Amino acid sequence: METSKQSSSTTKDEAELKLSIENVRKQFLLEASKEPDLYYQCDIESVKSDQWWTERFIKWNQRNETNALKQMLNTFRWRKSFGIHDRTAIDIPREFVKAAGIFPYGNDHKNRPILYIRVKVYQNIQQLKEFFQQFVAGIVNHVDQLGGRNGFVVVYDASEAGWRNLDYEFIQFLLQLFQHYYPYGLRYIIFYKFSKILQPFWKLSRLVLGSASRTFHFCNTAEELAAFIPKQYILRYMGGESDFDFTDYVEVRNAPSVRELAVRYGFTVEEVNKFIAIFEEQFRETDRIRNIKKK
Repeated sequence: METSKQSSSTTKDEAELKLSIENVRKQFLLEASKEPDLYYQCDIESVKSDQWWTERFIKWNQRNETNALKQMLNTFRWRKSFGIHDRTAIDIPREFVKAAGIFPYGNDHKNRPILYIRVKVYQNIQQLKEFFQQFVAGIVNHVDQLGGRNGFVVVYDASEAGWRNLDYEFIQFLLQLFQHYYPYGLRYIIFYKFSKILQPFWKLSRLVLGSASRTFHFCNTAEELAAFIPKQYILRYMGGESDFDFTDYVEVRNAPSVRELAVRYGFTVEEVNKFIAIFEEQFRETDRIRNIKKK
């Protein structure tokens, strides 16, 4: 009898959600048709063909259709104004990839794609801020598409990170992506070798993403990571079995260097030399851990 009631309740809930999706999607398409230049046509087609693009906003806003519609409109306008589909590898310095501060790799036990963020190699370069935000948004968009309604996972590698690696502006941008523009995509964050220095990030993440225990996990060993991620996808320097070269992706092998972009964007020789000095320090650290091999 109890099972029958639960089944009936589930069916009713699914019907209500389906109706909400239809309502919000219909309103979104109507509003978007009034100002088509504010949206990518390919995004409009995605909304029409994939209900997840509507459902995620409804779930994030706890079934409030008005709020879901508002956030959905803002998100797809942002995608166009930010140029999420406009840039390719030739617009981003290849040093970002070689430094490997953020990269996608592997899947967790539930087949969710993983986004690795290595805090130690991050250092704010103000003149390259816009480029880096475009680079990060492109990667988040990529793992979000791979995960779909299954979502994605973030491994926040804080090992050996220090004060200079903290950048509130970048942290806020990253959390804004997860909360506003890709809601219900991030399933959980693993903080790897988290230190007291990074407490501000933890507090801000908890404030923005919620305090549910299922959202955040703290790991210090490969064995602890293996509870979430198969060992073949845990990198060697973290105690895993993967020798994946996270500094080399086919898609960006022909990307220009920051020196090559200097003329296009008006950077001076002095600025470029400063950028290169910072990147070279990041390369040395990345090469050190990348060259850790199986004993």
